[in-house]
Amino acid sequence: MKIITSYNIPILQQARVTEDNPCVYGKVDDRLMAVCSACCLDALKYCVDVFLTEWDYLAAFPTTAKPGKPHRKRIADTLIHSTKDNQAKYPEFDRRFLNMPAGVRRALIADALGVVSSYRSNHDNWEKTPADERGEEPSIGYPTRYELTFYKSERGIDELPDGAIRLKLYNGTSWEWYRFRMKPSDARYIHALSQTRSMMSPVVIKKNGKFFLRFSFEEKQELVDDSNPLNYLVMAVDLGINAAASWCVMDKVGTVFGKGVIHLPNEEGRLNHAINRKRQYQQAGKKSHCVYRWVDQANERLSIETTRKLMEVAALYNVDCIVFEHLDTSGRKKGGRYRERIHLWRAKDVQKRVELQAHRNSMRISRVCAWGTSRYAYDGSGVTDRKSVYRWVHGEKKYNYSICTFQNGKIYNCDLSAAQNIGARFFLREYAKCEDCPKIPKTPQRTMKTLWDLVRVYKGCQAA
Repeated sequence: MKIITSYNIPILQQARVTEDNPCVYGKVDDRLMAVCSACCLDALKYCVDVFLTEWDYLAAFPTTAKPGKPHRKRIADTLIHSTKDNQAKYPEFDRRFLNMPAGVRRALIADALGVVSSYRSNHDNWEKTPADERGEEPSIGYPTRYELTFYKSERGIDELPDGAIRLKLYNGTSWEWYRFRMKPSDARYIHALSQTRSMMSPVVIKKNGKFFLRFSFEEKQELVDDSNPLNYLVMAVDLGINAAASWCVMDKVGTVFGKGVIHLPNEEGRLNHAINRKRQYQQAGKKSHCVYRWVDQANERLSIETTRKLMEVAALYNVDCIVFEHLDTSGRKKGGRYRERIHLWRAKDVQKRVELQAHRNSMRISRVCAWGTSRYAYDGSGVTDRKSVYRWVHGEKKYNYSICTFQNGKIYNCDLSAAQNIGARFFLREYAKCEDCPKIPKTPQRTMKTLWDLVRVYKGCQAA
């Protein structure tokens, strides 16, 4: 499996050549970046127009190289770029974009071919549709922005361990080399990653008025064999509101090897403090844009710490798969409590971070339906009562929703019970795919299945 990770490194300063000092560092030149990006965008639009005109000719060539037949990108390059052995049909490209690096030109050609191919495919489908069912005729989607990408011939990373990088940029008249400085710690980190992973072409991005270099790395990792998921040792995770996360490690028999609840009081307190501060700012009529940033930072920090704790447990038990709830918020109404929205954002972020770390450690990720995992007790006793534990505060009942009471009177952690039901639903879904396994016991809906159902299904399979 290919794993791609990206890191944004801020560009601190740009080297400038003066008469007194050949290398003086100053602020990054916004005009230089804008001119280079505009030049590439104009070249991309020009290529789109040319390839749209010549598409009937280009479509006859394959998209990949085949023996005895050149691929489409090579033929498109000969249409706009003249060489010693080739006279371009459209020589205006070389006149308008003089001495453009070959790597940049080929990347623009690939992007332009993708734009034209998508447009022609959509237009052909539109023509095949009956006239009374057609919508508006598709139009060519010209790009509106272009991210500066630097290939091997347009970047110099020999000085990267020293905190410097050289990039080839267009200054309005010619393509020249420019030297930029980064944090030495960031540069050393990127250099160390480039020794063990395949570094892709870096991209310059602008965010909040600052320029960043986005370095992407590709690595290959073999995941656990998925021929028989029933042999997995899984860790089921429930991302709750009352605690950062609850986890349970179990197998196909229903045996629980370990379970626990992750509490992060420092990070949770910081987040609650930021949310309360936002409320105070709004009540006082103050500008609260900075407080929203504090909330996002505290929420992100909580996600990072939750991911770290979960991966420590997964590595301790050497699990094969991590099972989450499927968070489908597409039909959710806008608005609602701000704290609930913060929780949904964090849950998505945690799943994304855990998925990346799990794949890097050869683990797989799976998701099950989230409905009813907290509502039904894991021991099969039925619906839980989440309003049985409370305390009186100023004459009002304050319920402790993290604790529930089963029908048999047992008091248990609600999120921990949900985590065991999540793991059970993963194995019940795999048992349903087995032809030799009797479908016992049958439940009306999968959203009512619990850990107790998994134990009964396993015993039925053993007896069959």
